[in-house]
Amino acid sequence: MPGAERLLELLTRHRAVVFDLDGVLVDSNELKAECMGEALSPLGAARVTPFLEEFRSTFGRSRREHFAAFHRDYLGRPDEGEEFERFYERYAGAYAALLRDRYPNAPLCAHADLLVKELVTRGIPLYVATGTLTGEARQVLHGHGLLDSFRDVLGGERPKWQRLGEILEHAGLPPSAAVLVGDSRQDLLAAHRAGTSFQLVTRYGFFGHDRVLTGAEAEGSRWAVDLRPDGPVSALVTDLSARVIDQKTPDGP
Repeated sequence: MPGAERLLELLTRHRAVVFDLDGVLVDSNELKAECMGEALSPLGAARVTPFLEEFRSTFGRSRREHFAAFHRDYLGRPDEGEEFERFYERYAGAYAALLRDRYPNAPLCAHADLLVKELVTRGIPLYVATGTLTGEARQVLHGHGLLDSFRDVLGGERPKWQRLGEILEHAGLPPSAAVLVGDSRQDLLAAHRAGTSFQLVTRYGFFGHDRVLTGAEAEGSRWAVDLRPDGPVSALVTDLSARVIDQKTPDGP
């Protein structure tokens, strides 16, 4: 694609780059869906199967948000209070146990290590904001030799948009100085709420750019296939004659 903007050059125009983890740095999206299905399987396929579709479409939410949605919308029970806490301890505990066994073996996404090293070489501060719990995220990055490349890794104990706010505050940067690299609509919405730029990568995500980059939240966002540093980046057409239309796509752990 002659003359196209390249991913590395676009990212280096920012004063901080924040990466989502699953489906961006680590090829773990389907692994997590499988673990979620197994953890919830005692509650029956009639509930779990449709929830897994929601899990995929809202990938990027925190773990607690996912389990609260299941308890509320598929069991008809409250999403807070003692009853939910007992449910969360049991089933989120089962999910975490499955991840402890399988998550460390998830491979890196294509070109992830190369792009990270290129950005570090150029002195760009790097961070991770993820729906994965902080300890799990740090462990998988350590296993791949990437943990020391990041100034901080902030997990899903808090929503991602809040994590972006923490990063901006600690770095002393305005939102316009940072970009979130993600693979889901939830990542787009977090970036929009925090006021940062958003760069979508689609290779490992559950949905393509046409399902993620919809609505006013997507204006100004870019997308690329993966993290290849010299890979081309595409921009949305958002002028009045060809504005992206919100297709009412469900929000996309």
